[in-house]
Amino acid sequence: MENFEYHRPSKLADAVKLLKSKKEGKLMAGGMTLIPTMKQGLATPSDIIDLGGLNNAGVKVTKTKVTIMAGTTHAEVANNKDLKKAIPALAALAGRIGDPHVRHCGTIGGSVANADPAADYPAALLALNAKVVTDSRTIDADKFFKGLFETALRVNEIIKQIEFEIPARAAYAKFPNPASRYAMLGVFVADFGKQGVRVGVT
Repeated sequence: MENFEYHRPSKLADAVKLLKSKKEGKLMAGGMTLIPTMKQGLATPSDIIDLGGLNNAGVKVTKTKVTIMAGTTHAEVANNKDLKKAIPALAALAGRIGDPHVRHCGTIGGSVANADPAADYPAALLALNAKVVTDSRTIDADKFFKGLFETALRVNEIIKQIEFEIPARAAYAKFPNPASRYAMLGVFVADFGKQGVRVGVT
């Protein structure tokens, strides 16, 4: 692992400024992907901007929408009582991500921004007609994912929260890798009644 400068801003605006000023800088949420790639020499950022200091976690549920802040860990998503009532399939999905260490360190914002094709959340975002809210705009999930590890995020853009529509019913099933528990195949189905059914596949 190469030497790097470590930053832990407490405000989103400061994180954006740091990201813009450090050409080889990288954002870190839970670090579940970045740290291993740095250890393998596949990533050598000059600066690490740790988003863990932003205090950007939590789940809010209304009658029609669920909002999950980007810094919310998978464990927090899985155990949120309001979410379990509104979209139990989403809570169950989060509870099956990786192992306990990954679930208590990894965040929904970091996972979505990374866009790993074997991750669980992208299928849920697509099926639940989600919106990704950044520091500068709102992006529909249908337009957010561009390909393997590729999203519509701009170079200096940071995810603030993700908004999900509440379906009449939904379910998620996956065939996990026995070792990593990454989804070798995962399908999220959401029934919106008269509005139709949406399906997301990872």
